[in-house]
Amino acid sequence: MQNTDADKLQSVISDDLFPQVQHISDVKQVLEEMKTNAQELQPYQIRAILFLKELGKNEYLHLDGDPYKEIQKFVMEGKVLVSDPAYYLDTIEALIPKPPKPIVMAEKIPGGKK
Repeated sequence: MQNTDADKLQSVISDDLFPQVQHISDVKQVLEEMKTNAQELQPYQIRAILFLKELGKNEYLHLDGDPYKEIQKFVMEGKVLVSDPAYYLDTIEALIPKPPKPIVMAEKIPGGKK
């Protein structure tokens, strides 16, 4: 079956052109999911964690085990505590539906700008 112009027009008309406002529970669910990923670690921070991991493996220096585990754990879990509030605000703003931009159709003026 071929898709005619009328079918294409009907599919455009039947689409939801104006998105529905999301419920607050949807926003809350997104923010809860983001909570554990709130702050991306920078490359230098990842290198530092890897360096501490390697230092902790040195049995010659640390006979009682890895003394840096708590530091590594704090950095990985504490990144949420120091996250930028703008991270959450940008997400909330992105979830708010925006009205469509109006299409301005102007007549071509003879002798106007070319």
